[in-house]
Amino acid sequence: MLIAKNVPGANAETQARLLQGLIGGIGFIGGGAILKEGTNVRGLATAASIWCTGAIGAAVAFEREEIAIVLSLIMFVSLRILTPIVENDDNGENNAKESGTKENEK
Repeated sequence: MLIAKNVPGANAETQARLLQGLIGGIGFIGGGAILKEGTNVRGLATAASIWCTGAIGAAVAFEREEIAIVLSLIMFVSLRILTPIVENDDNGENNAKESGTKENEK
């Protein structure tokens, strides 16, 4: 992004096409982080974090540091708050499966 921005003759259309390619490529990489195991889906937070990192990079390249800072703070806070919630939910599902198995064994 920084290189394309400083190329002589680069106009808004050129920058828009580059940004479109960046967003598409980052989305493709993030899509590869999503894994489905039976009925469970994992990696959504990782995929969102990858995409947000690309958006932060684009904001910095276009000299919009305030957007980059806000996105960074939102991602940091949401990951710090949501990670313990998801871990507790996963433990609850595992405990329910284990207790169901123990009941079936009786």
